[in-house]
Amino acid sequence: MVNPGDEAAIRQLGNAWDDAWNSHDMQALAALVSPNVDFIHVMGGWLGGRDAFENYHARLHATRFKTSTTRTEGMTIRPLAQDVYLVHRNWRMTGEQDRDGAQLPPRQGIITWIVRHECPKWLIEAAHNTAIQSGIVGPEQRKPMS
Repeated sequence: MVNPGDEAAIRQLGNAWDDAWNSHDMQALAALVSPNVDFIHVMGGWLGGRDAFENYHARLHATRFKTSTTRTEGMTIRPLAQDVYLVHRNWRMTGEQDRDGAQLPPRQGIITWIVRHECPKWLIEAAHNTAIQSGIVGPEQRKPMS
């Protein structure tokens, strides 16, 4: 059973992610992950540690993501152990650009987080991000979110 206080704090982590991304503040985004985060980005590459995570995202937010915004479109939260939760977060991105600066169509995805309570806040310990391929992945294959 999910502790209501934990759930509220973890949902706030999703809001903080959106706020940091949308303001293109990669220091704030990196502050949401643990120093030793294992992060698989949407293209399948591994980012080991907060510094690698921040540097990778700072480079992208200077180019293809510089006008992008993201929005959490639902989240499920399941306890794994005391102060450790599995989170699935559906997201939608708009404003991404290709290499020539042309606007790309909006896209959706799902990111899986393992989050842990590090007093006084929650941090993302591990993540795996996946873009949803419309026309291939239908609603029947989407995890219900609230």
